[in-house]
Amino acid sequence: MKFSLRLLSVFIVSSLFVFSVAAQDATSVTVAFAESQPTTLDPHASRTNDDFLVTRNVCEGLTNYDALTLEPIPALAESWTVSEDGLTYTFTLRAGVTFTDGSALDAADVKYSFDRLSNPAFGTSYTAALVLRDVVGWAEARPSVPAAGEGTPTPVPPVPAGVISGVTVVDDSTVQVVLARPVTSFLTRLTLPGGVIIAEGSAEGRDFLAEGPVCAGPYSVAEWVQNDRVTLTANPTYWQGAPAVQTATVRVIPEASSQVIEFEAGSLDISLAPEADLPRIREDATLSAQLVTIATLSNYNFRMNLKDPKMGDVRVRRALAIAIDRQLVIDTVLQGNGVPADGLYPPGLTTYNADFAPFERDLDEVRALLTEAGYPDGIELTIRTDQNETENRVLNAIAATVAEAGITLMVNSTEASVYTQDRTACTMEMGGIRWSMDYPDPENMVVLLLPNAATRVNCGYGDHEVAGQINDLYTQGISLPFGAERDAIFQEIEQIAMDNVLILPVYHGATTRLISNRLGGTPLDNNGTIRFALMEVG
Repeated sequence: MKFSLRLLSVFIVSSLFVFSVAAQDATSVTVAFAESQPTTLDPHASRTNDDFLVTRNVCEGLTNYDALTLEPIPALAESWTVSEDGLTYTFTLRAGVTFTDGSALDAADVKYSFDRLSNPAFGTSYTAALVLRDVVGWAEARPSVPAAGEGTPTPVPPVPAGVISGVTVVDDSTVQVVLARPVTSFLTRLTLPGGVIIAEGSAEGRDFLAEGPVCAGPYSVAEWVQNDRVTLTANPTYWQGAPAVQTATVRVIPEASSQVIEFEAGSLDISLAPEADLPRIREDATLSAQLVTIATLSNYNFRMNLKDPKMGDVRVRRALAIAIDRQLVIDTVLQGNGVPADGLYPPGLTTYNADFAPFERDLDEVRALLTEAGYPDGIELTIRTDQNETENRVLNAIAATVAEAGITLMVNSTEASVYTQDRTACTMEMGGIRWSMDYPDPENMVVLLLPNAATRVNCGYGDHEVAGQINDLYTQGISLPFGAERDAIFQEIEQIAMDNVLILPVYHGATTRLISNRLGGTPLDNNGTIRFALMEVG
């Protein structure tokens, strides 16, 4: 049995107790978390890939996304209309949907969920802003704290509204959402984990470190054994029908290589396949036949301190950009898992242009640029990062390739919290950024250029000479309908950004998974998410 899978983005798998269960059970599947285990089962507070894995299998929102095209499709809303000005979305809810507690879905549940997501006391997921920031009432729900002037008393913090006024109940089966500005990607943003709908009042007093949410998705949480496993059971009243996989167990196996061993033993149906294990896996006929490579909607890049004496010079930034042998790094360190990045957009987005290559390697030009910038004898630069093993290997490989052109690249690797603090303050020349897209729209990659986060403000992304031009194009682009005109706007942003080397792209990632040949259907969607309800088990 074959499974449907295109090459695009990912997260999955990890734990340590051995059981050879489901591998032979036609109604059960066993996988592992990608990182460790969930931090919470509250969808409005979810923030890690492990949190999202549970949320996406247990809950649904007004929209979901197609497993292959990633385009928004009807879910708990069976249809919607959009006003001519692009500001008002009117959703008609699907009839006959019930939550796992037996209550019927109605518009009050949607209002309750979005009010809770907007409330900073509960909606702590970073996806809250992605879903609701352009909805009328967001500013009142998340008011900015006024800054205190020198010598003045600390101002009293404003009180959040506790609700979001742009979401209203029209009747039991109709919800209206009003935006403050047209945003074409709004339906796509609603597919994010924060956009899921929970039963009205169901979160009150609920312990999300022990209990799952009350949702209307294909599964419910049967148990969470900390540091061991989360078990999901099929929802018999799911509106699309009970899934074929009746029990899904997600184990905690932090070591990726341990997952491979468990997969070989038949204890896991899907496993990570880390770079260190790939040579052995590819040489094994049985394992290699179950190896799947998935391109990710990502961009590993360097964030520049545009205020730094060295990195503030575009000639130095460009010299570094064209000194890197990207393909060599991908082939040696990443075992072929990735493609060189010369711009913002990864393969899989309509804005991706395989012929766009502004940073072709040219060591003579590197030397000329450095001489022009005042560094005829070469230059020493430092890049900051955390202790991620793969990234450090990548950076050391890059340092070796740029040394040929007279660039000494020092890698300063510190504990993650230290790096995060310094990156936020931009007390660095540049820093490594592992960016995976939250949703498949080019606007979600352009944010790497916008001064809408402290780190980019402090690094000067709001002060450079093309900042206003990029912001104007971004505002124009997000309001245009999908198509060639919109793509052209985002490609213009990419051209401006690369001409000025505002970020230095290195590679668009790919990842590998071992997927048991007993699994059919769509074990992984093209967002890299395990979707138990889409699986068939042989």
